[in-house]
Amino acid sequence: MNLLIQYFRLNKYHLFLAIIIANMLLMWLSKSVLINEVVFYNTYSEQLSYDRSMELFEDMKRYSWIGYAITPLVLVIKFTLISLVIYIGIFLCDLHEKISFKKVFGTVVASEIVFLFASIIKFLWLGFFAGNYNLNDLNFFYPLSLANFFSRTEIDRIWIFPLQILNLFQIIYLLAVSYGLYLQADVSRSKTEKAVLVSYLPGLLIWVAFILFLTIGTTA
Repeated sequence: MNLLIQYFRLNKYHLFLAIIIANMLLMWLSKSVLINEVVFYNTYSEQLSYDRSMELFEDMKRYSWIGYAITPLVLVIKFTLISLVIYIGIFLCDLHEKISFKKVFGTVVASEIVFLFASIIKFLWLGFFAGNYNLNDLNFFYPLSLANFFSRTEIDRIWIFPLQILNLFQIIYLLAVSYGLYLQADVSRSKTEKAVLVSYLPGLLIWVAFILFLTIGTTA
């Protein structure tokens, strides 16, 4: 517990930089280790010739720098939106005088380590235990989620994201954010947990509904 307290009290700018670097490193490892010529060809072997699939593979490698370049921006947007949503809960629970938006943002940044661990577990599982897989399998798998109870071919494409988002890491993330906010202010944990639940869960449902709408639109 002392270690957890010390972690949430680390400099948030340093944590933010460390999380960006860790995400970019995982992205590089995934592209280098998990996505090779064989995996790429297995994905498109039924639609494309070997030469054409290799051309696409080289194109992916050539433009992979774009993913690294936008990672910091994507994370800033993600942290900002989640912080805004949670701060609405802080305001509704009348905790805004004790917990500022800056503290919420810092807690959200620190709590991102939960999803970072999820990405590490996914990398290790696919790299060492998954056996033969293709890009579709890689995109489908999310550790400790409801999606793992189904085969990729058993469910419709529109339900993949909702099943992935329902995972154990989401629960741990909620607990991490509420505990981090509890450490930031002189309020009870029950109040911070309530503030996170009444804001994050509706926000998450809206996000899932938005992704479902986009998915249905692209498959229609």
